[in-house]
Amino acid sequence: MNMSLRMIQKPPVVFTKYDPSRVIGRYELAMVSGSHKSDLISWLWLSYSRSVLADVDPCMEANEGVAATVALLLARPMHARIDVRLMTEGYYELKEGDACLYLSETEAGDVFLYFFSPEKCRNRREACRIDLTDFGSDAAAYFIATLFDSYTGIVRLYEKN
Repeated sequence: MNMSLRMIQKPPVVFTKYDPSRVIGRYELAMVSGSHKSDLISWLWLSYSRSVLADVDPCMEANEGVAATVALLLARPMHARIDVRLMTEGYYELKEGDACLYLSETEAGDVFLYFFSPEKCRNRREACRIDLTDFGSDAAAYFIATLFDSYTGIVRLYEKN
């Protein structure tokens, strides 16, 4: 009996930059009405990010952690101006203009992306975060860059409705 090992190389992860008005439906817009503007935009941004992520299979690569992800994000020419600030409890604030995301890493090495400030109690819920643990740091940085690129379109969508 011969044993063999097949190596399969997966293609690189590609995150599609959708038009927010095609991804975020009237239902999502109606569900978030009545809250503070920044919270509404964060909910819409979270909804958009789930749609972008739904089209991609997790690449099952080890994420090298928040520091590596942030370094790779800042190495992208279009996002070199993102301000990074260490917050309490191991959260990192990533800010570009009015757009703000929060990245954290657990002691076990899980990497999560949040759309609400860590000071808000809703930020603790699993429904308010994206798990980037199964994406390598390069793919996670690419995903975050895609989200920052979508922010203006999401704000425009919010202002139209």
